[in-house]
Amino acid sequence: MFLNTLLTGLTLFGSFAMRTPNVQPNPDDYEVSVGINNDAVYANRQWERELGEFYIDDLFWAKFDNGIYFKPEYMDKQSQGVRYLKIDARRSFKSISIGFTSRNTDENVFSQNFVTFVSFGMSKKKKYYNDKIEVDVSFDGYFPPSEEDGRDVFEFEDKFKVSYQLTEKLRLYNVGEISKLQGKEFYKGKIGIEVSL
Repeated sequence: MFLNTLLTGLTLFGSFAMRTPNVQPNPDDYEVSVGINNDAVYANRQWERELGEFYIDDLFWAKFDNGIYFKPEYMDKQSQGVRYLKIDARRSFKSISIGFTSRNTDENVFSQNFVTFVSFGMSKKKKYYNDKIEVDVSFDGYFPPSEEDGRDVFEFEDKFKVSYQLTEKLRLYNVGEISKLQGKEFYKGKIGIEVSL
């Protein structure tokens, strides 16, 4: 039953980007991204070269939502210096969730050094034009304690995805993200292809 939930509606996605570096002389910058996802699981790996430096960015999560929202997540974003293991446990009401997040605070993300704080989220998905266009937006907010001055700070992940159905199994998508995590602010936007399995 659980395995069926994870595999139902699984989609393979990927994108490629290449650009001239902002600082010369440097080899061309690039990013290759591949992954799989559905409503219950997400796995993405990106290989990136920027200003001659190589990075690998990983993001994996699984989500269980039956009125109680439970989502373990691992992120290692070498390109931004953000790395953690976290678990969201929230009560969900339609498209809104509120509860707690436990996040590892150690360099070794698999250690037992976790801090727990309040978090909330919103997620909405809508289809248009006979299900040819799908819009998916989400926002997650966190209030982890600040290590600098003892006050709470606000962190967030704001994401959107717009996809267009080209064929029954093939979609063109555009994703964007604006985030502030572990004191780092970053954004990205890209276009890619999804194949339904």
